[in-house]
Amino acid sequence: MTLDRAPLRVAAAQAHALAGNVAENVATAAQLVRFAASAGADLVVLPELFLSGYDLDLLRDEPASCEIVPGDPRLDDLVAACYASRTVAVVGACVRRPGGTRSSSVLVVGRDGEAHVAYDAQHLPPGARDLFAPGDHGCSVEVGGWRLGIGTRHDIGFPEHVRAATLDGCDAYLCCGLFTRGDEEYRRGLYLATRALENTCYTVVANHVGATGDGPACGRSAVFGPDGRVVAEADGERVDVVVATLQDFEVEAARESLTMLSETPCPASRRERLKLD
Repeated sequence: MTLDRAPLRVAAAQAHALAGNVAENVATAAQLVRFAASAGADLVVLPELFLSGYDLDLLRDEPASCEIVPGDPRLDDLVAACYASRTVAVVGACVRRPGGTRSSSVLVVGRDGEAHVAYDAQHLPPGARDLFAPGDHGCSVEVGGWRLGIGTRHDIGFPEHVRAATLDGCDAYLCCGLFTRGDEEYRRGLYLATRALENTCYTVVANHVGATGDGPACGRSAVFGPDGRVVAEADGERVDVVVATLQDFEVEAARESLTMLSETPCPASRRERLKLD
């Protein structure tokens, strides 16, 4: 295998999202994008339901204050930040769908200033299944010649979700997450390292910090290399952005010594692709 792509600089960003305050959360996301871009990032990953704030009870009681709709003008500050800095943003939000259903979605904002509802979470935690309709397909995003899989906290607990992305040609998997202190903090590191190692791909997680509707988030947004080792990791308490460089030679080296991916039969899996450049 010989790849010939420029390295891709990827940032994992974390901050405290305000439940139900879409405008303020968009402003925070835009600020994080600008900061990551100043550190040389080509792409920034932000947490799950970040633009809405992660509070499922508020979503039940006041859904209109938490929802994003396609073309939502409240996204303008984030769109402008991506356009001005030539940076791609990947961020979670509650999206209202035609027919009145809602999804826990991942938005991708391109360098061209276009915002796409790229992915609806396929695997939902038990407490969210009455709120959101699950997605029916995966999504791969292409940036700078790199194909990147997308998922959320609950998705990454399913090995086949990440494997489907790598079999589609993805060399990195981006997780918009919410991991809280305690058992989930332990699983965060276990899932991200294991999925990276067993698929010989990079994994990236962006997590919340501070209080959420599920409890205190543990931060520690991170990038794991295709050998499962931590490449970069944020603080557990504060607003932070960590940046790592995805490189062909690291993927090649891992796949030369770890052959699990080449030995895997290809299962049928429906996926869509979003090419941004």
